[in-house]
Amino acid sequence: MANVDDVHNSQSVRVDERISFGEFRRFAAVTLPASKRIVLGRYELFDVIGRGGAATVYRALDHTRRDHVAVKEIPVGHEMARRAGAEVRAACLLDHPGVVRLLDFGEDTHAAYLVSELVEGDTLATRYRSGDMDDGDVISALADVFGGLAHAHERGVTHRDIKPGNILVDHDGRAKLTDFGIARIVGDQGLTQTGALVGTMSYMAPEHAVGGRTGPFSDVYSACLVLREGLTGVNPIASGNQLETLRRAGAADIPALATERPDLPRRLTTIIDAGLARDGAARPSAGQLAEALERSAA
Repeated sequence: MANVDDVHNSQSVRVDERISFGEFRRFAAVTLPASKRIVLGRYELFDVIGRGGAATVYRALDHTRRDHVAVKEIPVGHEMARRAGAEVRAACLLDHPGVVRLLDFGEDTHAAYLVSELVEGDTLATRYRSGDMDDGDVISALADVFGGLAHAHERGVTHRDIKPGNILVDHDGRAKLTDFGIARIVGDQGLTQTGALVGTMSYMAPEHAVGGRTGPFSDVYSACLVLREGLTGVNPIASGNQLETLRRAGAADIPALATERPDLPRRLTTIIDAGLARDGAARPSAGQLAEALERSAA
């Protein structure tokens, strides 16, 4: 049996959703021409399809299964490489259409690699900037996200960095949540403790912004903020000044959605406002929001 912390020398471990984190299956390396850039013995890297922090994401070909996949490369020694273990641990617990499926993990002397299903489409951030999503598109996409979050929360996983850039939307409009790199898992000490500020400030729940205890209720807040932004075109927390953004995140003083979108159904604006309540205990669950959005999209 392999442990993520013991994977070296270009070995990879295949994630099997039916087994626990420590029980990965090893796959034999595949010999391929040296002129090609191959990682983990089987994945041929092609064009760059994304960047974030120190990570680079490539479109790649799995020469063993002859499938196209996405490979995230993180330089060894970077904080993100240490966090890759959290993403793998979360992946072993999750199997839902609203979550990008992690297929493989490994490292060599240069980098750690996370191999996931390839989602043909764009991030929700790109779709928001393009302005090509109507209310129905936004509601449908976030229903998928809340469905994925409900699945994660039921299994003790809190994402902690919900934002449009961590949501992928395929060409059919289906949305999938990705990047569980700073996820918190119940019973896992993880890389950070209460008081450590990790995540994206402009989408942080107030308890997160002030260094308090986070949980599923924090993901709900962040996802409702993403949803509200899609329906109004504005993130009320974001500011050109980092300190002001942090102040707004901690204050969580967000106007009622109906004041900006009085044309939306009241039952929809009411539950979104509830998801943005300052008190985490007053927020609905991700499952409740998924159901409400599915009814609105129907």
